[in-house]
Amino acid sequence: MARNPPTAPYSLRRVPKQKRAKATVAAVLDASARILIDVGYSKASTNLIAETAGVSIGSLYEYFPGKEAIFAELRRREGMKTYEMLVGEPRPVDPIPTLEHLVTTYIARFRDNRELLVALENEVPRFAIADAEQAIIDEYMPMSDAFFITHKEKLKPKNEIPFISEFLVRAVCSTIVDYAKYSPESLSNPELAEAVIEMIGGWLLLDP
Repeated sequence: MARNPPTAPYSLRRVPKQKRAKATVAAVLDASARILIDVGYSKASTNLIAETAGVSIGSLYEYFPGKEAIFAELRRREGMKTYEMLVGEPRPVDPIPTLEHLVTTYIARFRDNRELLVALENEVPRFAIADAEQAIIDEYMPMSDAFFITHKEKLKPKNEIPFISEFLVRAVCSTIVDYAKYSPESLSNPELAEAVIEMIGGWLLLDP
């Protein structure tokens, strides 16, 4: 039987609970982001990260077993930032504005933070953050499902609502990530958002 790759090297040793502990972890993650952009993953080390963060190497190892865990936690943090942007208020109440919000949020996020987000996509294996991604999906999908149930009469696909919700997010996210990696200049071109909205909208919604 195939086994999932071990995630221990990519996990926190312990979750910070006190204000000072949270500040230490935040400083380490902020420093790792700067280092990833400035010198790259291969040249990053726990010593360099600790020095840049202004914390002792002992404090770093209190929370992280190694640099793999640091960058995995950084990717989790950045993923949560994207999620909070998607679900922040005010939320659109109709399908087309909702689709526009989804597409433009992903584009803006990768356009404004491309070096960091693409480096994390390339260097941190997906399985390392699977639990965190699944937790976001588990929280987001019921909201999305409820929204589409409310507008079911406008939907073109005959698929089940949960499939539509998941397909929509994965299709938009994977498209924007691909552009960020291989055609980053397109992220500043309004035609990209228009094309993605038209493509997904044509699949998703009945003609008015």
